[in-house]
Amino acid sequence: MNKKIIFKILSFLIIFITSFSQQLIAKEITNIQWKKSVAKGKNLSNFRETVTSPALGKKAWKITLLPKDCGRDNDGNYSDCKNNGKDAVVGHGGGDRARSEYSSPKKFTGEKWISVSIYLPKDFKSVEPVSTSLFQIYEWGNTNQQRHPRMMLRVKNGNLEPRYFAVNGMDSPGWVKKDLKIDDMREKWTTIIFHANMTKDPLKGFVKMYVNGELYNDYEGRTGFGGKFFNKFGIYHSWISRWTEVYGEYPTQVVYYDNLFRTHSKKKLLKLIQN
Repeated sequence: MNKKIIFKILSFLIIFITSFSQQLIAKEITNIQWKKSVAKGKNLSNFRETVTSPALGKKAWKITLLPKDCGRDNDGNYSDCKNNGKDAVVGHGGGDRARSEYSSPKKFTGEKWISVSIYLPKDFKSVEPVSTSLFQIYEWGNTNQQRHPRMMLRVKNGNLEPRYFAVNGMDSPGWVKKDLKIDDMREKWTTIIFHANMTKDPLKGFVKMYVNGELYNDYEGRTGFGGKFFNKFGIYHSWISRWTEVYGEYPTQVVYYDNLFRTHSKKKLLKLIQN
């Protein structure tokens, strides 16, 4: 057989086996497809690593955000590095932000069960008063009113808590039943489940947050404006100019993720989650 043909066959097999292996790893971590969010031009372009430790199963994902490492969209002119006057979320352009984040292109509506497991290393350092989000439910539609984060799992006052932006971008903490303290999350996995009904009907909308099976937060009311929804995970910093020399050197942040699942029912979700 021709050497060129043999080389092509071998190359194809290597690509196929690698792709198949990556799919098996991904299914062990998530049942959602993900793509990089606003990542063009970042200093650390490969900010997601597949690791074996710490992991709930065989693998997990390690996300790294270097200090103030911003990027821009592949398509369009939005940038986290520079204000272009076209940011639908806050009424002006980007800038003053940095992220190492993935978003899910497949959108959903209505009631869902969503999970995420988070591991914070011992040396995880908060950058408050900079806003830090580690997970989001985001709405996307045909109008600016429909293009907003509806829930951001944010580091705030030493806790990791959901913040809801269901009405005109206003930040609501929901009904806090119990605080999830950052210091209690270090060096161990914390599994968070959201039971959400994403709808513009204020009488039917809700988001309930469970931590290791216990209800920590409950929000009821409008959860959207008629668009469709998707999830984001990773480290997202907003208003990084709030960090001044008073706070010292801006730190690198590392967060580990597992159990990134979304299903129609609690029963299906619990079958996927690894403890």
